[in-house]
Amino acid sequence: MNWHSIASAVYPYIEPLTPAQKTAEARRLQQDRAAIQAVVWNSNEERALDEAQKVSAAEMDRVRTAEGKATTYLAVLAALVPVIITLQAANWEKKAGPAPDAARLFVLALATVYVAGAGFNAFKTLQVRGFQKVGEAEIVAAWQTPNPLRKLTRGTLLATRNSRDVVNEKVTRILVTHEHLLRAFGIFILLLLLDPLFYAMGFRNAAQEPPAPKVVAVQKPTASVPCEVKCAIAQLVRRSGAQTARTVSEARPPRPVKPRTDRSPADSSRTQSCPKPTTAGTAPDLQNAPAPQNGAITQ
Repeated sequence: MNWHSIASAVYPYIEPLTPAQKTAEARRLQQDRAAIQAVVWNSNEERALDEAQKVSAAEMDRVRTAEGKATTYLAVLAALVPVIITLQAANWEKKAGPAPDAARLFVLALATVYVAGAGFNAFKTLQVRGFQKVGEAEIVAAWQTPNPLRKLTRGTLLATRNSRDVVNEKVTRILVTHEHLLRAFGIFILLLLLDPLFYAMGFRNAAQEPPAPKVVAVQKPTASVPCEVKCAIAQLVRRSGAQTARTVSEARPPRPVKPRTDRSPADSSRTQSCPKPTTAGTAPDLQNAPAPQNGAITQ
């Protein structure tokens, strides 16, 4: 097995003829032409013409079959092009499954290459090439000779032999197109199986995972109040509270005050001291005198 066989198994193509093979084919063509020119049908010329026409019809059927298959394959390829575009768009937009992007792109590239190869060979099959056949001029020229059937038989066989290489090329092209389509079909099946296989192996796409909860901190704007204003308001509240407590204590009968031993000292770190006003003429802060232990009220 040489490298041509390995390459043809991976990517089918028509192997070109070597110079020696081309020389042998040209020699064989010349020998066939000489044999057709030298043959003489002395008896049963009608049978010879009928056989020559059968050979020519068989070659024409091969051409029609190859071109018909090429047309069908081109219709299939035209239907596969939108599928490739859709798969490529889904891959770039991250709407595909859990399979890695590199694996999906590699398989998609292989499918595109095989589809392109099938389309190229199908178009080459439909390409118009030099094809010979017996027409009206040859029939008229044959009946102007002493042996028209012999002339017509010889012309039919020569036209069939000269067109054999073109017919063989068309048939070979359609065979290569068929091989390309088979490989493209297998690649598309593999492309469809990529996501289930990688999903079974535990791969997950980022789009398929549940979104992480987002914590949004909402901060209410606070009005900026100067520190001096806050301290003044706090002093006014303390003064009014002290005066009210003094009035209530004077109206109620005195009660003995029991000392409390479980009182914990005030935490001075939690209170914020406000600066005392130093402006002259302001009234001093009112302070409550500590109540005596015997319940007497001092004026």
